[in-house]
Amino acid sequence: MRRAVLVVFTLMTAMIAVPAAASASTLNGLTINPAVVNNGQSATGDLQMAFADPNPTTVLLFSSAPSVAQVPASIVVPPLVTEVFFTITTTASAPPTGVQITASVDNVPRVANLSVNFTAPAGPTLKAISVVPASITAGSNATGTVSFTGAMNDGALVNLTSSNPAVLQVPEQMVVNQFTANGTFQVRTAAVSQKFTVSLTATWFGKTATTSVVVAPGTPPAADKVAIKKAQWKPGPGPNGTLTVEATSTNPNAILSVFTSTGSFMFDLTNNGGGRFSDQRLFRQNPIRIEVRSNFGGSAAANT
Repeated sequence: MRRAVLVVFTLMTAMIAVPAAASASTLNGLTINPAVVNNGQSATGDLQMAFADPNPTTVLLFSSAPSVAQVPASIVVPPLVTEVFFTITTTASAPPTGVQITASVDNVPRVANLSVNFTAPAGPTLKAISVVPASITAGSNATGTVSFTGAMNDGALVNLTSSNPAVLQVPEQMVVNQFTANGTFQVRTAAVSQKFTVSLTATWFGKTATTSVVVAPGTPPAADKVAIKKAQWKPGPGPNGTLTVEATSTNPNAILSVFTSTGSFMFDLTNNGGGRFSDQRLFRQNPIRIEVRSNFGGSAAANT
C-alpha cells in the first residue's frame, strides 16, 4: 500500500530547524541544507525514512509562499530506500522571508525552516567545525567546537546536522556567545556493531563548515573525574545574589554543566584551559546544592 507524505511550506520568520514531537512514524526526519539562502540560491530538502519500506512512498510537496520558494509537486521514495532529496528553488528578488517546511506521515509532523534572502551581519564569518576526539568509541561522548574568523559582537546561532543521526547525535543548534570566536556543543553516540564515518555540518547564514567523525564499536573509556573547587552564593546588595562555581576535570576538552539538586540545567561553565572551569551568574535565591556534570561522564556535587 502506498503511503502519502505531506510536506507543507508556511510563511514564518524563524531561521532555524525546529524539532518535531517524537513519535513512531515512517518519516524519521527532515532537514534543509543550506538553511539560509540568498540571491536565488537553491536549497536541498533531505527526507530521512524511519525504515526501509518495501513499498514506494509518495511525498507531496507544497509551498504556501510560491513567489519566494518553489518545490516540485511530488517526490516518490523508492522501495527499500531510507533517504531522498528534493530541490527547493528560490526567488532572488523576494524580500527576506522565513519558510517553514513540515513533513508528515500518518499525521506525525517533522519540521524544518528555510530562510530566504536574509543577509549575514557584517564582521567575522563561520570558519570551522571540529570534534575531540575525532574517533569515538560507540556509546561514549565527545566535544564539538564551532569557530568563527573573529569574535562575534552579537554572538551567533549556528545550525548543526549529522549525516547519520542514528549513530551520532548533535543538537540542532548551538550558540557562540557574544564577544567570543568559538563555542562548544555535546556530541553523543549510539551503540554500533561496525565502524561508521559520520559527517557533521555547521551552517550559519548560508556559510557551511564540515568535519568527519569515526564511530567504532568497543569498550567506552572510563569517565573523567570532576571536582568542585568552589561553589558559593552571596546575597545582594541588589535583589539578586551571585553564584560562583569553579571546577576541574581530568579531561581538558570536557563540557561541564551545572544543575540544581533536582536535576534542572542551570548553565555551562567556561573552559579556562588545562582542565579548569569556572563561571559566575546572578541568581535571586541560593540554590543550596548544585551538581556539575561532564559530557565525558564525570560528576560532582557541593553545597552552596
